[in-house]
Amino acid sequence: MEQLPLPTSLEEAEALVRALYEPNPPETISRIQEVLQRLQRSPEGWQLAHGLAASPNDHVKFYAALTFIVKLNRDSKTLSEKDAEELLQTLLGWFMRSLEDGSAPLVPKKLCSTLVTFFIHFSHLWPNCIRHMLCCLDIGHSVSVDKTDEALPTPDLIGALGRARLRAAIWFASSLVGEVGKTDMASSKYIQVHERLAQNAADTAVILARGLSPPPDNPQIEVQGEALGCFQAWILYAQRVPGDTDSLVTPLRNLVDPAIQCFADQKLFSETTDLFSDVLTNYSSFFTEAHYHSLSALFGSQWAQEQYSQLIRGPHDETGISFGLLMLAYGDAKVQDLMQSSDAHAQNFLQGLSGLLACEGYTVGEDQIFVPALEFWSTFVETMIDCTYSEEASPQTWKPLAEQHLRTVMMNCWRKVQWPPVEAISEWDSSERQGFSEARKDVADLLQSVYTLNGLGLLSSFAELLLQYLPSQAWAEIEASIFCLGSLSDCISDNGEADTVLSKVFTPSLFELLSQSRGLIPIRLRQTGLSLIERYSEYFERHAEHLPAALNILFSAVGDPVLGGPSARSISRLCSSCRSRLVGEVRSFLGQYQTIYGGPAIDAIAEERILHGIACIIQAIPDEAHRLEAFGQLYSFVKRDFEESIRIKTRPETVTQSDPAVLRAVDPSSHDGVVTPDNISLQLALRAMRCLASMAKGLQDVKEYAIDLDGGPQMTRRSDGLTAVQSDIMNLIAGIQGTFNTSSEMASVICNVLRTGFSEVEPGPFVFPPELVTEFLTKQTFQTPGLGTFMSTACSLVGSLYRGPRVYVPPQLAKLLPWILSMIQALPAPDSDSEISQNGIYFVERVISKYPDLVFQVQPPSLLEYFFFFCIRVLDGQEPLAKNSVTDFWVAFITLKSDDPQLQDTIAGAMNHLGPLLARSLIRNFGGDASRTELDKLSEPLKKLVVHSVQAQAWLEQALFDPSFPSTQVSEEDKRVFLKRITGLRGARATSKVVREFWLACRGSNFAYVS
Repeated sequence: MEQLPLPTSLEEAEALVRALYEPNPPETISRIQEVLQRLQRSPEGWQLAHGLAASPNDHVKFYAALTFIVKLNRDSKTLSEKDAEELLQTLLGWFMRSLEDGSAPLVPKKLCSTLVTFFIHFSHLWPNCIRHMLCCLDIGHSVSVDKTDEALPTPDLIGALGRARLRAAIWFASSLVGEVGKTDMASSKYIQVHERLAQNAADTAVILARGLSPPPDNPQIEVQGEALGCFQAWILYAQRVPGDTDSLVTPLRNLVDPAIQCFADQKLFSETTDLFSDVLTNYSSFFTEAHYHSLSALFGSQWAQEQYSQLIRGPHDETGISFGLLMLAYGDAKVQDLMQSSDAHAQNFLQGLSGLLACEGYTVGEDQIFVPALEFWSTFVETMIDCTYSEEASPQTWKPLAEQHLRTVMMNCWRKVQWPPVEAISEWDSSERQGFSEARKDVADLLQSVYTLNGLGLLSSFAELLLQYLPSQAWAEIEASIFCLGSLSDCISDNGEADTVLSKVFTPSLFELLSQSRGLIPIRLRQTGLSLIERYSEYFERHAEHLPAALNILFSAVGDPVLGGPSARSISRLCSSCRSRLVGEVRSFLGQYQTIYGGPAIDAIAEERILHGIACIIQAIPDEAHRLEAFGQLYSFVKRDFEESIRIKTRPETVTQSDPAVLRAVDPSSHDGVVTPDNISLQLALRAMRCLASMAKGLQDVKEYAIDLDGGPQMTRRSDGLTAVQSDIMNLIAGIQGTFNTSSEMASVICNVLRTGFSEVEPGPFVFPPELVTEFLTKQTFQTPGLGTFMSTACSLVGSLYRGPRVYVPPQLAKLLPWILSMIQALPAPDSDSEISQNGIYFVERVISKYPDLVFQVQPPSLLEYFFFFCIRVLDGQEPLAKNSVTDFWVAFITLKSDDPQLQDTIAGAMNHLGPLLARSLIRNFGGDASRTELDKLSEPLKKLVVHSVQAQAWLEQALFDPSFPSTQVSEEDKRVFLKRITGLRGARATSKVVREFWLACRGSNFAYVS
């Protein structure tokens, strides 16, 4: 878009400013702003500001004040002291006129900002700016700064000011502390500015004293609102000032009592509570004990009791919430004193704070003080814990009273976490629903903290509440009790100390209640109850007599759209933790799953969890024959799904929408139209493969074994039955992959299945022999979807092999390595597939660090040669993942050593050939090609190169002065200094800092911000 020309006259400039505040398209406004900003920044900007200041239009005068600010910030150094003094007089004169000529408040307020900007740049010319401003306001026009000392005392100057001028003085004092406070106190540029600001605190306090307490003979002077805001700004500024602040804080503290009196004026309630809440929260040490005594008396007054009663009764308005937050801020500031005091005022105040958790209305939606009150009581409990465990010798006479308050808090929280009736919830929006759920989580956190103090007594209290309301079927109270019991599960140790209490909870009455069909009890109650069973899985492990009832309830809920997922998760967890106790029930579990499998399709994730749980039980069967038999029965269901998926894929004409396989594959509610047979078959196969992966995880051994890495081969003979099962699984996986050979998602799940056996020691269906996995992996081609995932699985297999006897490692690596290298060689470019590049490099790095002989013996040799040059290209590239991996490879390569002289000669020869290329690539990166985040990682091979290669200095020097060096920002001398520093450091940690500084220099000064 073409730029507008600069205006040629003041009238044209004023017309542009007026146009800014008129209805215009955004692009027009943007063009006008651009041309005016150019004019502001130009040498004519001063003239523009002076000219616009004479306009009768408020918007134009506002823009004139803004232009003065721009010029002061950009060009103040061009002003002589005489020019600056004249400018101050001009601005003050304009400010005085703006108070009398009918200008809107936006004009004098903006002029206050302009004058403060002048103070920031020329504070030495205007050190007592507040008093001088009062002199000018007293006379009504600007006066010379040197006349300040001749003026009346500050209280007399202020006493003579009318309402408008007193308000203007407060505006200036507010702007002064606000704008100066934005500058850096630690910067030498502004230290004196802040010192001079502090010198004005006493005069400011006199202004605020008059503003907070209007004289009885002139009640029209109502500027307390502005005075309270200014007072608040000065206090919070004082809080940030380092060192001695007495000269600043002392005069301000004298204003606290007049500020407290402002509570009596309902029109000032919002500003007053905001002031005291803010200071109590952020600078509680500002108030003296006398101030706290005054506030305590305020809370005990009849006025405060009326405010509190209105807040408790509701509905909550802004005034009530502000008063509640004020109480909480006071409580936070004095929490330890209140907690340890037996004084009636303190105890009554704490009682009031606990009452804030019992206001009328539902949490969040109607009761907006509950969550802040909960935060206070969390602080109270943390303080109580600290004092309880730190005051070892002193008697804790305060503790019974504090515990009494906590009991009230717990009961109030229990009531507040109760779900409202469905009719009320249906009227909530999403934010209110989320807010209520978050409040329940906050209550759970508080309960866990209180448990540290009360222990099993807290658990017992909620158990008694549950038993109290079970007979009457008070659903909300029952659900809240169960929720609170579940919240404490993480606090309960697994030594059985809580079993006496829990045995009162897990009774036939509770199980009977939770087993009722949907509709008879609220779904939230059933969901919370099922979660309680999961949370206390260790209890069921110790009390196997309750397991059947608990699991029956869980299995009965797996078909429920809402409860199915949580129930299946609970089944999985219980089966995993109680596997040894459930071995005798494995047939029952298989029967349960057969019923589920033959019934309406359940959620896929829920089915995976159930299979995982049953597989956990199967894993615990001690006899292998029985274990394989049970596994075979479970595996047959999954295998049936695989067979159905192949049928649908190969014979699509046999598919109907009512086909059970279709219903298992596709959720009808998630699709608007008819799904194709190809998609149905793939989804069914993916579901079956994920179920197989869940079974594999469930069959993982939970025992730990010691492995002798240096020992001989540990031949654990696999039975014929196990061998047959493993062959069948591998053939099935290969067949499914071949059938669905375009799905990378299938490849990912298959790899999950393979990985589950890598960490195992004992034989099992998924603990495949390494040669079987190697054979499967090396059959993958470059065209295989998800090839990078298969290569990542090969890396995991290497880790598994390294954890076993060494005798099994070389044969597998000798097969995997050429396959990995050939996949890398098939890449069109290093960055064409980052997953293949990264995993391929990582694989070779893992092999070369332990078996360098295998790497240098790979056939054909061209594979290795290509790989080395490929790693150089990756280092020159911009792909972050592969680049990160290749730096580790080069570190491993540079530090390679071998006891075999022939192999060591081969390594040295490779290093001599690759060293110059590696040095050139590293230097190009340090010369500006690398990103900032890559530098530390790239420094590692440089450190190793300098330490381990005698030719490193020559290679690096050649690279620095090579024509391909990417930067022209550094001189030859800079390069020599850089080389001298990194070689002199000999790989020390400081090398990274030197590299970073050199990179910044090569990038140019514009990149210094990233250092």
